[in-house]
Amino acid sequence: MHKGLFILLAALAPPVAAGAPLRVGGFVVAPIVSGDATAPLGGALRAYMEQEMVGRGAADGGVQLEWSAPTTFARAMANLKIGRIDILLLVSGARHLPVGYGAFSWSYLRAQPHLAVPRHSMLQAVQSLQQLSGMEIGWLGGSELPEGIRDVPIKWQLLAAPDWQLLNLHKLRAGRVQAVFFENEYSPRYFARQAGVAIELRKLPMPERAFRMAYSLKADPAAIAQFDRVGAAAFAGERFKLFLERYMKR
Repeated sequence: MHKGLFILLAALAPPVAAGAPLRVGGFVVAPIVSGDATAPLGGALRAYMEQEMVGRGAADGGVQLEWSAPTTFARAMANLKIGRIDILLLVSGARHLPVGYGAFSWSYLRAQPHLAVPRHSMLQAVQSLQQLSGMEIGWLGGSELPEGIRDVPIKWQLLAAPDWQLLNLHKLRAGRVQAVFFENEYSPRYFARQAGVAIELRKLPMPERAFRMAYSLKADPAAIAQFDRVGAAAFAGERFKLFLERYMKR
């Protein structure tokens, strides 16, 4: 859908009457998005959306959502493109996605990239990304590396599995990687506590990453326009960030 046409639909389309729910999918970036293959997606983002976008207080009467089980990153993108899911919960970085996908203009979280390293790591601070040259670092298989770090000669150890974050931290504990890359500071803190992995975080000298949602071009345009209106209102300001920080304390 052309951006101008989508904006026009978003502005003019009336609230959508009750109908088929939008199918929501994604991959695990806990605690923002969590789950396993045996159950629908969960986590802080779902809890917030059900409160602010599905609940009675949602703008324009809210939206109906159907939650899928998590997949790998590559499968989630493929499902979105072919219309197997209507909404993808998390894309980051550039606002414009490759041809075949739509992205909402609003974001729900801005986060700083970090490295998780073992306690007492020799890497005490990262002043320049070039310090990471030659290191073995774990990351998500199938995902494009952020600009800046992709040009550093790092020995990337990529995992393409739904529980890639936890598996990478297990590899860190076993000494099979020297660090694990995260686009946010919430995930390593959450998993380290859940799995009992002793880590320290090193903030990376990189721009913040904007987390937003994407939609399928095969989805009903009116339903997507409704989701866009409700989501823009629900995620205005730093409301979700505050919710996430409270969620982390549970």
